[in-house]
Amino acid sequence: MNKKLYMGVFDSMLVKYGAFMVGYGVLGLPVFGPGAEEYNKNVGNDAGTLTRDYIRNSSLLINLAKAIGKLVISYKEIQNLAGYTTLIYEMKEVLEDLDQGKFVRTQVIDKHEVQKASSIN
Repeated sequence: MNKKLYMGVFDSMLVKYGAFMVGYGVLGLPVFGPGAEEYNKNVGNDAGTLTRDYIRNSSLLINLAKAIGKLVISYKEIQNLAGYTTLIYEMKEVLEDLDQGKFVRTQVIDKHEVQKASSIN
């Protein structure tokens, strides 16, 4: 249960904040990254152009971050669905064994059966 709680918190933090942090890091590359001199030559000292580029890119990156978050959540839901499918398949096998009279309870073991098994080994 603790692992599930920690993974849920981690996934939530990744979905909410991780993609935004990466996005804003990428957003700052043209101004502060290795190609900053060339970008600044093209833009010049025009604060309006710089602001327009920042707003346009940030809105695109916010939408990208939301899409990544939806993919992560969808992946978790698909994993849950696969787990439920496995459980249903196992239940179907048990019911078929019951119909054929082959089912043996493995969780309830008689003392005599344990002694027989230990004497055989």
